[in-house]
Amino acid sequence: MNRSILIDSDVISHFISAGKLDILPLIFPDNKILLLDKVYCEIERFHKRKLLIDKILASGSFTLLPFPEDTPEIKKEYVYIMKSLFKGDGESACMAVARFNNNIIASSNLKDIRQYCDLHSIDYLTTMDFLCSALTQKTFSLKECDEFISRVIRNGSKLPVLKMKSYKCRDLGFIV
Repeated sequence: MNRSILIDSDVISHFISAGKLDILPLIFPDNKILLLDKVYCEIERFHKRKLLIDKILASGSFTLLPFPEDTPEIKKEYVYIMKSLFKGDGESACMAVARFNNNIIASSNLKDIRQYCDLHSIDYLTTMDFLCSALTQKTFSLKECDEFISRVIRNGSKLPVLKMKSYKCRDLGFIV
């Protein structure tokens, strides 16, 4: 099994908005997708999204992971990120856990995570990286990627492009 992916609520929300949450675990099938309980709590506030996440957790496609409260360095880092860097609860938890467990973070909030991830050599995936991989492996066609992007934007979220052809995919060699 390859490195696990700690998924943040924004990527989940994008896939829910696009009506493609069931496809998300198929894009990197050799990487376990972990949902920290602190991220789950953020999703829990939205009843419809919670029901969809509960269904995918029950299927075993995602694994709910308790935040490691008993690991002092992770807990200390989490508090530091929250208090000093002013990041959200889920993002802070993902970054702290990934830093010490060599996980990959799935988050599209690059302005919130990129600098920290670069500083601590933490690999990350964005929604667009998931789309690039889905397109490469033919899980999605170009048209399906464009429809995904349109639906996400129509539902009030931001993505960096309006069409998949306008996006330059990154090298995701770290995923293996």
